[in-house]
Amino acid sequence: MSGMSFVSFRELRTSTAKINDMLTDNGKIVVTSNGKPTAVMIQVNENDFEETLAVLNQIKLTRAINNLRTSAQRSGAAEMTLEEINAEIALSRKERRERTASGTTNA
Repeated sequence: MSGMSFVSFRELRTSTAKINDMLTDNGKIVVTSNGKPTAVMIQVNENDFEETLAVLNQIKLTRAINNLRTSAQRSGAAEMTLEEINAEIALSRKERRERTASGTTNA
């Protein structure tokens, strides 16, 4: 992580002009809270703003998929057959219909 700039949330509040200059110079800044990274600021401009948001959303989606895969591996769900998956879906739908019929709509 050499060349990365780290700033605290406190610095962000008190030294915005300095941090804006750092962002312009480095293109990205890691924001910390209690010494731990909590956010990344990246420089954008109006020409690539939408593309940057799309890339960030793709990263978020990829992370969510990886977390689901890991969870499925840990729980054994990744080893389920298609028949077992379909049986789980059918059971869930049946339970949902029963809850709806009884007036209980909590998931």
